Amino acid sequence: MQPGLLVTDLDGTLLDRRGWVSERNRAALAAARAAGWHVAIATGRTWAESHRATDCVAEDALFIGAGGASLHWAGSGEVIATETVDARLAVELAHAIVDAGHRAHLLLDASRAGHDYIFVGAAELDPATRWWLSEHPVTSRDWVAAPEGAHEELAGRVLRVGTIGASDEIAPIARGVEARYGAELAVRHWSALTAEEAVGSRTHMLEVFSPRADKWSMACVAADRLGIPRDRIVALGDGLNDLELIRNAPLGVAMANADARIQGVAAARTAAHDADGVAVAVEALLDGRLVRGWDGSSPGAMRAPGAPA
Repeated sequence: MQPGLLVTDLDGTLLDRRGWVSERNRAALAAARAAGWHVAIATGRTWAESHRATDCVAEDALFIGAGGASLHWAGSGEVIATETVDARLAVELAHAIVDAGHRAHLLLDASRAGHDYIFVGAAELDPATRWWLSEHPVTSRDWVAAPEGAHEELAGRVLRVGTIGASDEIAPIARGVEARYGAELAVRHWSALTAEEAVGSRTHMLEVFSPRADKWSMACVAADRLGIPRDRIVALGDGLNDLELIRNAPLGVAMANADARIQGVAAARTAAHDADGVAVAVEALLDGRLVRGWDGSSPGAMRAPGAPA
């Protein structure tokens, strides 16, 4: 396959359970760049929340953040493009979340808003949220209730609306939003990253986006900007926010630890995130083994470069 755009998710994909990029994964991405591939990160995190991982790609690489709602230069974090939630809907969603007994999380385009989050309501933040805020260089404001003029303040700035809590509390909120707004919004709820668990947590996050915001759509914007044909995109992922990316990429690769729905649409499969699965796939890509139907979780496929077969 001719060099193109290699897109990798972070949590559950490029990052190990400690939240770090392994040396083997770093070396594989560097080898891909040396071979002429452009490497992009595509994550549910914001650029600021990915500060421990962006150094594994070039300064002039592209970074897809907030589940596909924003596109940045990886080195500087400068915003190139966004896909935002309608401000009127964002305020309505915040009220619905507050009425359900949770604090609403409004993720903003910080380059326009001056801060990363607005938290709406008076409920206690979930411990996972408090841990996340303590671990990352993000800024926030608190609204007990959305003030008059909130629509104007939020216009063109809301990347995502959501909340975090126990899975049995989040699911009915998600169903209510889906039933009320249908095609006006894209709704997901799934396992959240916590201090104790990188995948499979019973703490869930609700995420609501513009229906046009997803990683695949923004990967296409990135490829177009780089002058790369979309039929030369290779993507790796594991979670529900990778579904469109893995399904639509000409070569979509699921991690061994991926959600069954991701594995069901993937063209190939690699090792788990804690077994250098990104490196396993990239090494196979560079030596021509990574094709549709390839299974990189087999022992032979997982050997390091130069190791005897």
